[in-house]
Amino acid sequence: MAQRIRTYYDVLGLPFGASEAAIKSRYRELAKMYHPDLNPSPEAARKMQELNEAYRVLIDPRLRLAYHLRLMAYAGRRKARSVSVPPFRPPAERGSRPLPAYLAWALAGLLGVVVLSAFVYHWINPFHVHRADLSAHAFTTWPPYLRLPSTVQNVDLSYNSFSEVPEPLQDLADLRVLNLSYNRLQFFPSTFSSWSRLEELYLAGNQIQVLPWGWAELSHLRILDLRANRLHSLPPEIYLHPTLSYLDVRENPLSPLTRSQLATWAASDPQRRVFW
Repeated sequence: MAQRIRTYYDVLGLPFGASEAAIKSRYRELAKMYHPDLNPSPEAARKMQELNEAYRVLIDPRLRLAYHLRLMAYAGRRKARSVSVPPFRPPAERGSRPLPAYLAWALAGLLGVVVLSAFVYHWINPFHVHRADLSAHAFTTWPPYLRLPSTVQNVDLSYNSFSEVPEPLQDLADLRVLNLSYNRLQFFPSTFSSWSRLEELYLAGNQIQVLPWGWAELSHLRILDLRANRLHSLPPEIYLHPTLSYLDVRENPLSPLTRSQLATWAASDPQRRVFW
């Protein structure tokens, strides 16, 4: 069995992906134990050097992300090497003649053209990440080492344990689809109106009691899923929204007035799908 890679988290005695606060606290605790001024052991200086290097990398978000990527690449190489592939044996009737020089040069030139074309294409059309699937990761807070590129348009954070909407999402100006279903949200922030291009919002299975104002700012919103929350009423803006065509508020303790308003709103447009 291959031995597990010893990481900087192991040096500090922390689980992988520990928070910045945990890293600082643990480093201070270990520094008091191994600092050469406080520990006369010959191994103290070496141990302190390891702690300093681990802390320097893990406390810097950019260095930590690069370190995580290196660990993933190293683990992938180890896994690839562990797979036993039988050696290639050419058929007995074939002779092992060397490749003609002109053919080798032609293949090398063709490969060069392909590589150059790929480089030029990706330089003119850089790679963009549009979807981030982070569902069912048992997140309670946003991992400090995780950074979403500004090109992300679809974020799935369902089946986690967030008690509030993560702040990094506010920077995604081009967000189109957001799924925060089945978390532990108790409120929805008023800053959500900055997602002016949002088309689909899923908040089912949370503990939201009141919705803020600002829904009129979401001029592209088509789908709103609010099932299984604790809502008694809805902002009047929702009944006037020009593009909202799907609304689900089932399993909420809606007031009789709200149910009446929903019935009237649903009847005003047969194409609109409303569930309460």
